[in-house]
Amino acid sequence: MRIAFGCIGHETNTFSPVLTSINSFTDGSYYVDEEIISAFSHTSTITGGFIENANKLGIELAPLLWTFATPSGTVDHKAYQTLKDEFLNRLHDTRDIDGIFLDLHGAMVTEQLEDAEGDLILAVREIVGALPIVTTLDLHANITPKMAENSEVIIGFDTYPHVDCYERGLEAAEIISAIVQGKIHPTMAYRQLPLLTSPPAQCTTKPLMNKILERLYVLEAQPGVLTATLSMGFPFADIHHAGVSILVTTDGDQELAEQHINEFASYIWETRQAFNLNLISVEQAIERVSQTKEKPIILAEGSDNPGGGGPCDGTVILNTLIKNQVKGAVVAVIADPESVELSIQAGVGKNVDLEVGGKTDSLHGNPVSLTGYVKTISDGNFIHKGPMGRGRAGHMGRTVVLEVDGIEIILTEKRIQPYDAEVLRSVGIEPADRELVALKSAVHFRADYASIAHEILEVDTPGVHSPDLFSYDYRKIRRPIYPLDSYTTWQT
Repeated sequence: MRIAFGCIGHETNTFSPVLTSINSFTDGSYYVDEEIISAFSHTSTITGGFIENANKLGIELAPLLWTFATPSGTVDHKAYQTLKDEFLNRLHDTRDIDGIFLDLHGAMVTEQLEDAEGDLILAVREIVGALPIVTTLDLHANITPKMAENSEVIIGFDTYPHVDCYERGLEAAEIISAIVQGKIHPTMAYRQLPLLTSPPAQCTTKPLMNKILERLYVLEAQPGVLTATLSMGFPFADIHHAGVSILVTTDGDQELAEQHINEFASYIWETRQAFNLNLISVEQAIERVSQTKEKPIILAEGSDNPGGGGPCDGTVILNTLIKNQVKGAVVAVIADPESVELSIQAGVGKNVDLEVGGKTDSLHGNPVSLTGYVKTISDGNFIHKGPMGRGRAGHMGRTVVLEVDGIEIILTEKRIQPYDAEVLRSVGIEPADRELVALKSAVHFRADYASIAHEILEVDTPGVHSPDLFSYDYRKIRRPIYPLDSYTTWQT
């Protein structure tokens, strides 16, 4: 048995003004052929899990192209077309395969396509014909009818933080192997709910989503059910099919799949009001810090989360910390290549005058004028040691730790979501020893920080990844949709 596999991945925030270019892919994670196996073997990733189980199952692997750009604004269509052509050419030239595994995200939008993954899967289908296509998608996928129609099976992440990526890769290998051998005959039901939810409310370690996840596992354990997916969607992509969707795949029983999906969709719809959020201001968070001696307190700034398209140079929290002289605080991270360069020129142990952050747009705060002490200079390379992506190499670009009045600022050349504590430890900062750690992350940081945090506070700051869904000017999303519109009834 020989299976081809690969990825063209991006989570597109259409509210971000930063166009995603071809360099966003080629300068990031970009691998071809055997490079893919070398990069992902023995890592806690989807492709890592797929590779490991494929080897155990005796599957011969035919790697194609694997590339993923850091989440940002709309993808340049020519860039997508270039990558798509390369992927399809490699697939076309790969002979004697029995199926294909696609490790995708599910929320990529180009200048001309709202549903880039649907377009890619359809193009793959036109090449492989009746061969099975098994697709994995992020929990934030905006799953479309085209994606569902052209995949034999779609497997979505169950957890957020995404700590089950490896397991989903294992599952994908198991399922495609069983399909090729004729052991199972998947039939899939698909439903999309008129529902948007914000990332902090989607966290599966919180009681609401934990309970929903338990019920999803009960569904998957039912006789005849092969797999089930609840995708919470990506609300920062203003496209028609954004929002929550559900998939149930059974072994040759479409009626059973429809029955289960209707029941589960109704259950999710009935819980819709529980997804509403209560955020606090940065000032309120600082007051909370002043009232306790326990540490650390984590401030989660989802609005500037680079993992969802934020520019990662927002300054609202930094400015407020400096004004309130919050000693023992860490800001992780601010992507500002200009300030990194000036700090390196000054050198370790020197003071430097800078205009930090706020260089992408005015939405996330203005540049902060400061004089900082250059504490550390690093190449910015580290290995993920937390539950998400353990074993994968991380690259922040050249990185500087700047200290201002007892506040440490991690300045990087690249936009990175600091969900792994190794981001701090790699530059000499132990987060457990700090009073307050401000992270540009919505939820993923919980996987590594929950065990050391005294308290986690979700703060309300402006940005393109703000949990406040009413702050966006939606123009393309289907209406009516909750919570933007009121509902009296909805049926599957």
